[in-house]
Amino acid sequence: MGPKSGQPLVFPLGLSYLASMVKEKHEVFCWDPNVSEDPVKELSALLLKVNPDLVGVSLRNIDSIFSFNRRSYYDPFVSMIKVIRENAPLCVLVVGGFGFSLFAEEIMNRNAEIDVGLVFEGEFAFAELLENLDHPENVKSLIIRKGGKLFFTGRREWANFNLLPFPSREFFEIEKYLEAPYSFGVNTSRGCGYGCIFCPIKVIMGDSFRLRSPEKVVDEIEILVNDFGINSFNFADELFIPLNHSRGICREIIRRKLDITWQAAFHPLFINKLVMEEALKAGCTLFDFSPDGASNNALRFLGKNYSIDYVDKTVALASKMEGANVAYSFLYDLPNYNSEHVKGLMRLIPKMMIALRSKLRFISLTKLRIYPYTQICEIAIKEGKINAQTDLIYPTFYESNSSPNLANSLVNAMWGSSILFRKVFQKK
Repeated sequence: MGPKSGQPLVFPLGLSYLASMVKEKHEVFCWDPNVSEDPVKELSALLLKVNPDLVGVSLRNIDSIFSFNRRSYYDPFVSMIKVIRENAPLCVLVVGGFGFSLFAEEIMNRNAEIDVGLVFEGEFAFAELLENLDHPENVKSLIIRKGGKLFFTGRREWANFNLLPFPSREFFEIEKYLEAPYSFGVNTSRGCGYGCIFCPIKVIMGDSFRLRSPEKVVDEIEILVNDFGINSFNFADELFIPLNHSRGICREIIRRKLDITWQAAFHPLFINKLVMEEALKAGCTLFDFSPDGASNNALRFLGKNYSIDYVDKTVALASKMEGANVAYSFLYDLPNYNSEHVKGLMRLIPKMMIALRSKLRFISLTKLRIYPYTQICEIAIKEGKINAQTDLIYPTFYESNSSPNLANSLVNAMWGSSILFRKVFQKK
């Protein structure tokens, strides 16, 4: 979702990967409603003009994930597929994306307009589907309708990410995304080797890091710069690691003397003076950290593999490093160690504001979003917070039994103080 929805504009990287897989054999049209002035009107006109044999829709995010600004993207998605079916009644309608994969069966059951669901990674499955439209059951990673029931064709092996072609961004209106800084993403890896209790990415994208070589990553960056005039972007990985991988990319950028700026999500365990210096020299303008917990027990409970000392070290390091801008994301109202965690937040955030001043670009605070395939979902079921009738497609957040009012009031008071600190420092 783009600026009109109150969310940052993000280039549709997933669709551009799909386009790269099929453009040699098929005529391709791509469209993003987030940069449209009138999405329904534009989509209807495009469908009537193109008269497509197949339409693919990507539901990347099911919601905004933030408890303080709860925004579901499911209803706009439903409206969109109805517009598609009305204006292209004979097309094969395929839906995929990370958000769809989380709720694939539910979404297929609720929306008879969808012919095929594409779950998990989509590039190879989508390309194969176009060659097997009469027999989609021969293509793995699909959910199809068979005899009035849904049928899963089976999982395929995870793709070798290093072998995928570069995403084809030329099918989109690049100039519209250039209006928003850092709206373009570059993926250097897929999957995740960690076990945070609230994250479903291991199920959807794999439980290990699948890497692209630093040379290929920077080749893609050069295409952004030379072919599209894009010199600011973000590394769209869950985490910009492993360490030798991220450092290799930074060194390759430095070697090629690229004049670019970028942002990335860093791991507190894998940041030190040398890493930060190399990243800054390579063009990094924001080190984004998501410790989520603010005490050792909270970190362990959330599935983190480091102590709170490493979070403090990121503050100390960035405060001394010229040009090192940082951001932090935290959760609150946890199932366990709630009071200890909130006290940790009360210690950390003022410390960050004082030590970092204008280098601290933002602090995010939100509750635990309950997604399927996660430990927090299992905990919520066990505690009776949710049950089989709970509609998790819509934003659903964990609410603790232990003094939730205390947690909320402390966080609100702390957040108000933090804003005050920020305003004072920004005036200096």
